[in-house]
Amino acid sequence: MIQPLTHRASPVALWILIRHASTSASPAAPAPRRRRRQVEAKAGDDLIAPPDSISNIRPVIYASSPSSRHQTANSPYSTGEFPNASAPSRLGELELEWRLRRERVDAMNHRFWADRNQEFNAQLALRLSLLPTPASPPTPEDIKRREDVLSQFYADWQASNRDRMGVWVRRWWREVWEGLRMQGKVHWTRMLGR
Repeated sequence: MIQPLTHRASPVALWILIRHASTSASPAAPAPRRRRRQVEAKAGDDLIAPPDSISNIRPVIYASSPSSRHQTANSPYSTGEFPNASAPSRLGELELEWRLRRERVDAMNHRFWADRNQEFNAQLALRLSLLPTPASPPTPEDIKRREDVLSQFYADWQASNRDRMGVWVRRWWREVWEGLRMQGKVHWTRMLGR
């Protein structure tokens, strides 16, 4: 702990005091590591996978219906793949339609972003390949030239993809609202007990 000075000290004495205080203080304890809570997946839980390397989207692994997930002795298929196959009901049909829709919309979203990211990376690599080879330690001119090319590339990319992104955003929100409407129908039918 540094004590307040009650008298005037020379610059050398101040330096020694500060140096001594910084070396004699106990080193800062490392920050405690956050514990990761282990979550065990239960049957019927949807899971989130690690991000895809191309689309950068974390895909959802949807669980099948938790009520019937056993295999019969003579069939390699799980009965969970065909919910309510023996007694079709309105609720079972809606739940299946909702589940298939979520999977379809997620696949569509993944495909869109994987395509865009691949196209982006290919065009970026092409644009950077047109630059002259930089010096071994890059000079300020090399760095400036690369920054200018990147700035122009990002501006060109946004301008050329503005319409495509607008179409995608409108389609995406249409799908989201339709999915919410269908989810509401499923929950409403479930509440009514049909």
